[in-house]
Amino acid sequence: MASGIDEAPRGRPSRWLTPDRLRGLASVLIVAAAWQFLAVYVIKSDLVFASLTSIFARAVKLAQTGALWENIRVSGAEFLLGYIAAAALGAALGVTLALDRALAKYIEPWMGALYATPMIALAPIFVVTMGIGIYSKVAIIFIEAFFPVAVNTTLGVRATSADLVEAARAFGAGRGQMIRTVYLPNATPFIIAGLRIAVARALAGVLISEIFGSEAGVGNMIWFSSESYDMPTLFTGVFILAGTSIVLMSLLARVEARVAHWRA
Repeated sequence: MASGIDEAPRGRPSRWLTPDRLRGLASVLIVAAAWQFLAVYVIKSDLVFASLTSIFARAVKLAQTGALWENIRVSGAEFLLGYIAAAALGAALGVTLALDRALAKYIEPWMGALYATPMIALAPIFVVTMGIGIYSKVAIIFIEAFFPVAVNTTLGVRATSADLVEAARAFGAGRGQMIRTVYLPNATPFIIAGLRIAVARALAGVLISEIFGSEAGVGNMIWFSSESYDMPTLFTGVFILAGTSIVLMSLLARVEARVAHWRA
């Protein structure tokens, strides 16, 4: 007799319990168990380390008071503004430099120098000139994320097959059509690689910018908790940044699988 409930076909593995996901889950559980063991039995000082249970309890307490959500809101707004601007302008500059070799000779040396410059050395300049408001934070995050996108886009466009370029020209494609239909599709894996690098650098920019002058934010929370040796609060902020990075990296990997599936 039919129960009225659709049953999964027997003998077929769940689409969610793939070997890769099982390995990922296993690694998380192993690290979590090792972390808890170290906190309880090895590094027993709360001034140096914190157990996962105490971190979770502190995160719940901060969430209940609203402080956690306010810090996430502030840092999230700074991150999104800086990252989106860096992604758009970095990709545009990368395409321009790849197609205009004369202009690239003037700009690329400066790009290489600024890409290698630790932003922690320049952050105080932005804070002094722009103040401790959102503008200095967005500027620092933008600079951190801009160069990986620009450099990878340039490399991706230049790596486009000459045969494809010549075939498109033979069919009368204009410059705009070439960019949309030839250069950008072939440069997509490079661009997404740049976006993934930019995620980590932009999150580092959040931390750096809020250390040098801020009234709220996840970086601000990490900095002040480190000064008071409040390890549960510090690791709460660290886990928020790390978790954000993991989520965004996974999303970009899914985007790449959809728009550049031929590269898989």
